[in-house]
Amino acid sequence: MERKPGIVTILLGSLMLLVIIMSGCRDRLEPDIPDYVEYGWELFAEENYREAIDQFEAAIVMDAAYADSWNGLGWTYAKLGIPDTSVLRFSDGVDLSDTSEVGTEILAGRSFAWLALGLEPFSGVVPLAGAVADAKAALILSPAWEFEHDATITHEHLTFTVATGYYGLAEFDSCLAWVRKLDGTFSADVATRSGRARLAAKLEALEAGL
Repeated sequence: MERKPGIVTILLGSLMLLVIIMSGCRDRLEPDIPDYVEYGWELFAEENYREAIDQFEAAIVMDAAYADSWNGLGWTYAKLGIPDTSVLRFSDGVDLSDTSEVGTEILAGRSFAWLALGLEPFSGVVPLAGAVADAKAALILSPAWEFEHDATITHEHLTFTVATGYYGLAEFDSCLAWVRKLDGTFSADVATRSGRARLAAKLEALEAGL
């Protein structure tokens, strides 16, 4: 006669199954570095910038060599209008970028942050010179660049950043050359005061159109 399993055996079996299931769930739900970063970017897109910072910083605690975490912090601090911290966070990640896409985003973001800082030296760099150098480097990496997390920010903003940086550095011929990349029909005699004023007005018009 076949012996039926007792109630204790059934309960023990059910308990072991429950432990296995719960253990599997725990493993699947435990976030990894990319999870924190991905969620940080989702919060960034929703303009929840302070919460996004928390996610990027959590990823950095787990692995400070993960470049996109620093990239996210740099962009987020820029959105909060804190360009000095933005520059520092981008700089923390600039040599860590593991893909050309992340590297381009870091250079692009830092160029915008440099531009916002203007002429006053910061961290041993003249910000406008840093803006020009980073924007040009980003364009070399990706001439048709478009920011993955905000498609309204493109290579045209990088070109504008170079032109504006050159104007601020009083390199008017170089500024004109980069303005003409955005509008090939524009001309101005930058050797004259009126020509430089015309160039400045063109930069303002370009900025309004970007």
